[in-house]
Amino acid sequence: MRLPKPFVRLPLTFDHEKLAEEISQFGEDEWRAHPQRFEGNSSLIFVSTNGEENDDFSGPMKPAARLEKAPYIRQVMASFNTVVGRSRLMRLTPGATVHHHTDTHYFWRDHHRIHVPILTQPEVAFFCGGEQVHMAAGESWTFNNWLGHSVENRSDETRIHLVIDTVGSSELWQMIDGRDSRARHIEFDAQDDPRLRFENYQGLAVLPASELRTELLQLVEDVAENEPGGSRHRDELRIRTTDFIHDWRSVWVAAGPTVDGFREFKDLLADYRSQIDKLPDTLPLTSNGRPAKEAFWYTLDAALAPQNLEEKKSGNSTAIHRPRFDRPVFIVAAPRSGSTLLFESLVPNRELWSVGDEAHKHFEIIPSLRPNKKNSSNRFTAEMATSDVVDTVLNSLAADLVNSDGLLHRELPLSSRPTEIRFLEKTPKNALRIPFIVKAFPDARFIFLFRDARQNISSLMDSWRSQLYVTYPRLPGWTSRNQWSHLLIPGWQDLANSSLAEITARQWLVTNQTILDDLQQLPPERWCAVEHDSFVSNTMNEMQRLCDFSHVIFGPRMVEIASRPLKPSKYTLTAPDPDKWKKNAAALDPVMASTEQLMATLRELPRS
Repeated sequence: MRLPKPFVRLPLTFDHEKLAEEISQFGEDEWRAHPQRFEGNSSLIFVSTNGEENDDFSGPMKPAARLEKAPYIRQVMASFNTVVGRSRLMRLTPGATVHHHTDTHYFWRDHHRIHVPILTQPEVAFFCGGEQVHMAAGESWTFNNWLGHSVENRSDETRIHLVIDTVGSSELWQMIDGRDSRARHIEFDAQDDPRLRFENYQGLAVLPASELRTELLQLVEDVAENEPGGSRHRDELRIRTTDFIHDWRSVWVAAGPTVDGFREFKDLLADYRSQIDKLPDTLPLTSNGRPAKEAFWYTLDAALAPQNLEEKKSGNSTAIHRPRFDRPVFIVAAPRSGSTLLFESLVPNRELWSVGDEAHKHFEIIPSLRPNKKNSSNRFTAEMATSDVVDTVLNSLAADLVNSDGLLHRELPLSSRPTEIRFLEKTPKNALRIPFIVKAFPDARFIFLFRDARQNISSLMDSWRSQLYVTYPRLPGWTSRNQWSHLLIPGWQDLANSSLAEITARQWLVTNQTILDDLQQLPPERWCAVEHDSFVSNTMNEMQRLCDFSHVIFGPRMVEIASRPLKPSKYTLTAPDPDKWKKNAAALDPVMASTEQLMATLRELPRS
């Protein structure tokens, strides 16, 4: 909450010794680590979403069972005469800190955080907006968390504060702005059992145009003018934001905050986000110095909350918390064709989510999706995508989703956790799973990456020899060698007595032919092709083309990556060199004729 000054001491005080006695009943096992695992930071929850052990910002706020055991804590909460939101004890061990940060999340645009110190020492310092205070035990404070703030426990004792998040009330605001400065001390009253009011309303599924206008234009006027190009950026944003609000209001009056208008609202947001993404990452807000982009993104993330509609339709919390995979993008390629390099180049896109790496475990946790007597390879058919199997895969993927900054989807506050995401996935075995993927993800898109056969097969040979990519150490009837590397192709049994060059050439052939056959069953707009050498030599154009195909923004991050030499991927065995294949030339010569026709076909594929 923005306030006219960094700190406000409220006129209420409390018996900190009684509070300390009351909280001593709670055991160490009831304290939770900080959600970002900051050392020395922990909390004990009194009020949370559904009264559960979580750090969510949205959802009905309910008391945890332990609040019943803390009558004085309840009286302290009631004394501010406001609706109670998230509330907890926050603990800092000796020497611990709360790192310098700014609360630009949309939740904090209309929420205060009240602090009531219970255990503290004069050496505990709270910093905000260039000022420093010590909040003494038994006092009550709030502060301008829109400004940068931090805490340092410089003492040898543990610090514990009761913190109460609230939107406030007229009585609380009168204390904040000084109209009510009557000092009063609230003693514990054994006969008092106050009835607390908790935040419950979830809000509309679509922010009204009036609220978006207020928030966005306030941010526009906050964009720093004295930065290079700052005035120009602000003028352009003011015009674009006004147009965006007009269009938002137009859709609102046509469809209202219902699912009927969601696609139009999403398209408006995507277009407006593309304008925001053009802002320099270094362009700050005047008020707190934070990147302007960040504050705009938090507001736009709050503009649509489809979970508020879904929750009214059903009480299925899994369906609410698992995001919808909107037009997911699957990179399909033979192993050792450069798919990791392509993935690592695209995944920093702010619009994309992934599981951070290859998704082997997310499929293979299901026994029927592992090689078995019925299906002896990694080939998946559409019939294997039963509703139970797909549900398990989706839940597994959702549990590990991370955004471009590496933040876990499931650990984000509920109010900023997107309910619909653009997903990017790269697992070589997916080359044999396209029919399954199409059924599991009906609007999936595919990027078909292929590489020169000679280079690709040579790299496969090197990786087999390294034994770093063994996927099946024991295969029945596999007599000539007891280990198989990379994806298991149909017909692998016929290769038991073949040379390494013959095995890897067959892997390349079967994989690429399977991809091509499966993709040609789809509408052409659902897939595109890219050759590895072209991606490396013409990165800027190819990345822009692939972003356009995937319907994600080719923003500053993508431009920066495409502008510099590509780093070797994390699975690179030796330094990139287009002539590396020559060391295997003698072994490759007998098998290359079998690849020529398919290689020619792949190079004729359209690149649009």
